[in-house]
Amino acid sequence: MQKKARVPAIRFAGFADSWEQRKLGEWFSERVESMPGGELISVTINEGIKRFAELGRHDNSNGDKSKYKKVCVGDIAYNSMRMWQGASGYSPYEGIVSPAYTVLASNPGINSQCLAYHFKLPEMIHTFQINSQGITSDTWNLKFPALSEIEIFISTDEREQEKIAAFFRHLDHLITLHQREYFYIHSGGNLCEVK
Repeated sequence: MQKKARVPAIRFAGFADSWEQRKLGEWFSERVESMPGGELISVTINEGIKRFAELGRHDNSNGDKSKYKKVCVGDIAYNSMRMWQGASGYSPYEGIVSPAYTVLASNPGINSQCLAYHFKLPEMIHTFQINSQGITSDTWNLKFPALSEIEIFISTDEREQEKIAAFFRHLDHLITLHQREYFYIHSGGNLCEVK
């Protein structure tokens, strides 16, 4: 079967090859290893993956963590019940997540951080929503077998994938700096927004 191809309208200089349509199962495998002694990490909708200890929440996780899933640096972890809301992220940490979560380990040829940014696009979140299974939004879930069948267009050039990931990392950094500056001004009593 021949792969579908598309040339994006906007590109980084030096890249001209068509992007190919591939199933996510070609790019990722499901990591199902456990690591009971690992550090608990959390997948947030807005901030991606954070160390649980940084969130200041009450720990109501199970005391027996023998079934908790290992997450390695570079994996993408997502909340199977909230993927349709964007609850996924690239992990900069090694740690563990609840057994209800899904952990994606990238196969050779893919920059997982590039795909993690792709997963946050509104049209991708919509795709996750329509592929989630369940009667109502309270029961929708997206397990790996269903996710692995979803097709997306992506560059097959790892250098271009890295450029895309670096671009979005830079944007994230700028947003974080502006948020810090904004909150710093507010904490000083000045109600003016930073421009």
